[in-house]
Amino acid sequence: MVKTIGKDMPFILSIGGSDSSSIAGIQMDIKVALMLNTYCLSVVTAVTAQNTSRVNYIKPMDASIVKAQLDTLLDDFIIDAIKIGMLYTKENIDVVSNTLYNYISSNYSKPIVVDPILVSSTGTRLLEHNAMHDYVKRIIPLASVVTPNILEAEWLSSMSISGIEDAKVAAERIAGLGVKSVIIKGGHLMHGYDATDVIFHEGKIYTMHSYRVQDIDARGLGSIYSTALTVELAKGNDLLTAASVAKSIAYNALLKSIKAGKGMNVPLLREYVCDDNIIKELSRAVDVLITTDSIGMLIPESQSNLVFAKENAKSNADVAAVEGRIVRVGDKASIAGRITYSASRHVADAVLTAMRYDKSIRSAMNIMYDSKIIEACKRLNMSISSYDRSKEPIEVKAKEGMSIRWGIDHAIRAFNCMVPDIVYHEGDIGKEPMIIVFGNDPMHVVTKVKAILELIIKEKGSDEYNEGRG
Repeated sequence: MVKTIGKDMPFILSIGGSDSSSIAGIQMDIKVALMLNTYCLSVVTAVTAQNTSRVNYIKPMDASIVKAQLDTLLDDFIIDAIKIGMLYTKENIDVVSNTLYNYISSNYSKPIVVDPILVSSTGTRLLEHNAMHDYVKRIIPLASVVTPNILEAEWLSSMSISGIEDAKVAAERIAGLGVKSVIIKGGHLMHGYDATDVIFHEGKIYTMHSYRVQDIDARGLGSIYSTALTVELAKGNDLLTAASVAKSIAYNALLKSIKAGKGMNVPLLREYVCDDNIIKELSRAVDVLITTDSIGMLIPESQSNLVFAKENAKSNADVAAVEGRIVRVGDKASIAGRITYSASRHVADAVLTAMRYDKSIRSAMNIMYDSKIIEACKRLNMSISSYDRSKEPIEVKAKEGMSIRWGIDHAIRAFNCMVPDIVYHEGDIGKEPMIIVFGNDPMHVVTKVKAILELIIKEKGSDEYNEGRG
């Protein structure tokens, strides 16, 4: 195998079924990968005739054809991650497991994501009964991470799941089958407004929340999630970050889904489908942010925004942000609109002012002010400056849109004309106190915000901290 010189995007391999509606299976995997600037190779294990309502026909590929596809691709390409989806027959399980075990033992140590396809969204069985035992014994131990929904998790764990605590037990049981990490997707776990994924990783249990989209049911979300997870792992992200991005992409696809046929909705992948790297990079960081547990603790009463400016930005029209802001709901956060330009005034003004001193500082986020947060920033060795809004000149107050620019400029000048990590003010009459977190790019800012949050939770606990917020 010859190393490809200059390969500037990840290559993943998807092993699964063909979906004639392109809503799930190999077709959806390719679309998700392209959306995330990744090349998707494919091994087709079955051809299906299906639409938004039903699966009409399944034709499994002969095992010899599956093996030929695998051998041909593995011999030629450097693959950064593998996803295993629908296999359907015992023969395909045998050939995939044998081929990949040999490949792993020789030269492969990259992530393998197993999406255990048991039943379609429309209720059709996608794994033959006589293949179930071999699947558990031969495919699951191949995985770096397995991503079952509730029905699949019940099958793998041999227990019923009716809530979060059951899902935690099931995740540990599934890990006992020989897989390193388990993500039980919570879309079907509970009714109400919360959809919670349970993650078993490195011996610990984590939960990851999003808001349940009411009265919308779409096909293909499992394919979207597992492929996005595969891509993010291929890019070198840790599992929890990859899971955050994957969950938000699936969530956004559901929000944007359309009624195109007679049955379930068709999810649409719009968030990243553009040639604008500013929008793409900001969208990815927002994905991580809004799926971070307890992030609502840092959202102020006036809500937050995360912005990213173009190089040499001159006005708010050159700064991308979340339209409608990032809003607090309980101890979590959600976005109130799309990601576009001219969607922020105050945080954009802060970045534009900072860029006058350092053009590499192109991103920022506002979070709530609290003396405990400032103390946490100090313990994290973040650089800090501040300004006093009560000292704002009358002529600045009288001019719309000048307050933030005056304050950030004042704070940077007080910091030897360098842009610090943190700028804060303690408010004024009718003005909420605020902290601005600066960084080179959105993920840089999100990393700082998450570090602040983690330290606060570690030292004080989220319940205690939230007591005073009502």
